[in-house]
Amino acid sequence: MSSSFFILVGSFTPFISTLSFTTFPTPSLSLVSQATSGTSPSWLLSNPQNSSIFYATDETEDGSLHSLVVDPVTGKVTPVASISTQGGSPTHINFVGNGTGLGVANYGGGSAFFTTLQEDGLQFGEGQLVKFDQVQSSNAHQIVDDGTQVLVPDLGADRVWRLGQLGSDQWSIQGSIPQQSGSGPRHLVVDDGSIYTLHEHANTLTQQTAASSFADGQPAEVANISIIPSDTPSGSTLFAGEVLMASTPTPLIYASNRDDPSTAGDAIAIFETNPLTKVAEVRTGLNHLRGVAFVGDDNAYLIAGGMKGGGIKVYERVSAELGYLKEVASLPAGVIEQPSSFIWV
Repeated sequence: MSSSFFILVGSFTPFISTLSFTTFPTPSLSLVSQATSGTSPSWLLSNPQNSSIFYATDETEDGSLHSLVVDPVTGKVTPVASISTQGGSPTHINFVGNGTGLGVANYGGGSAFFTTLQEDGLQFGEGQLVKFDQVQSSNAHQIVDDGTQVLVPDLGADRVWRLGQLGSDQWSIQGSIPQQSGSGPRHLVVDDGSIYTLHEHANTLTQQTAASSFADGQPAEVANISIIPSDTPSGSTLFAGEVLMASTPTPLIYASNRDDPSTAGDAIAIFETNPLTKVAEVRTGLNHLRGVAFVGDDNAYLIAGGMKGGGIKVYERVSAELGYLKEVASLPAGVIEQPSSFIWV
């Protein structure tokens, strides 16, 4: 791994920020530059085929998707192209169709937008909108392509939609996976035959068996565990934020919470899998912990940002004996306003 690399930060301001993270000899985090991208570039996604290309949502009522490039030497960000997502408040982007296109979750109105990419990875092709109008109060929140289907957690409808391209290049709804009423499924990860779903309102992480095809029926619930820290006062109003999974050196799931009343800030709950078991809770000192991501080769580091205070912190992923997460660098509150997502280049 290089001793330093850039981290790009999305936010609920017009700015995408470039940070420099130095890992050796003494870890440090510093602001390099900022560039505008729409009004609210809240979610960023890197292009795995070209690390200088990335994408950003513009999470507004008239949502849009942008392609951008980052200079690998200076960290300067330059916008290139944009396309309407045909829906409001696009909150998440991911690759779909074996990396040939992008899917966007439109929180406002409840829909998923899909677009192909041109060969340069920067220009957008034809767009398609899939509406979840079979239910009331749909709030699509994420796009996950597991190789056989696209899964869309719907926070408002309490279900996970299953989309496919059965005999067509068009995406269509093939079914859904019901979730506990009022739980608010926000984000999920799929691994080794299981779907792990983070529920914003219930503050829980659930495990369900993953149906590998549309004919496999409904997944069964295997586990349902609270992510609320054990020392949080009973009755506190919290909201789950992000869920990540690292496969090495052993499988671990990291789930964040927001708006904990503790003076020690919001926490990240850490789980082992098979069976799903909470093994640690790490207080961060961050307030309204929304953006959490792995950075560095082999997901060596975890970066987290407090949208309402505490700044941005980088943790090294360490052994259970050392506490799972070790803070190694930080950026004070106010340097970057309302940080909401991170990618590294």
